[in-house]
Amino acid sequence: MSAYSTEVQLATSLLCSSSGAMQMLQLHRKLLQRCSITEEEFCFIISRCSRFLLVGERLEDRAVVARTSLRLCSGYGGGKCGGGGCQQLHLCKFFVYGNCRFAKGRKSCKFSHDIYSDHNYGLLRECTLHELNEDQLFLLLLQNDPALLPEVTQLTHTWTA
Repeated sequence: MSAYSTEVQLATSLLCSSSGAMQMLQLHRKLLQRCSITEEEFCFIISRCSRFLLVGERLEDRAVVARTSLRLCSGYGGGKCGGGGCQQLHLCKFFVYGNCRFAKGRKSCKFSHDIYSDHNYGLLRECTLHELNEDQLFLLLLQNDPALLPEVTQLTHTWTA
C-alpha cells in the first residue's frame, strides 16, 4: 500500500474534512481533483487499505469511513503510562472533545494539548496521520477510539401490568 501513500493521506484528509465519511463516488471525484488516480487504483486502495471501511450493500450507495488504530493512552491521564515505549497518544481527552476547562483559563491543564509533541508526532508520523490538522485528527479519534465515546447510562423501567 506504500505505493499509494499520498493517495491514502489525501483520501483520509478529505474524509476527515467531511465528517469522517463520504459517498465512494464523491470521494473518488474529490481525489481526482488533487491527484491522478484511475478508478481501478481507487477501488484497490479503498478495498485493501485498513484506513478505510466500506459501508453499504449496493456499489452506487457505498460510503467510505476513515479508520485508525491510533488511540489515546488510557494510562496517561492517571499517571499509569509506562512512557517511552507507549504506542498511544498522550493528550488531554477533554482537549480532544473540545471542552477542556483549562484550555483558555489562567490555570494550565496538567495533560498535554500538544499534538506535535515528540511522542505524539512520532506516532502520527508512523501512522501517516501527521499531515492532518487538529480538527481532522480529533474527528478521526472520536470516530474510532471507543474510550472517547460518551458513557451510556442504563435506563431502568418499572413496568406495570
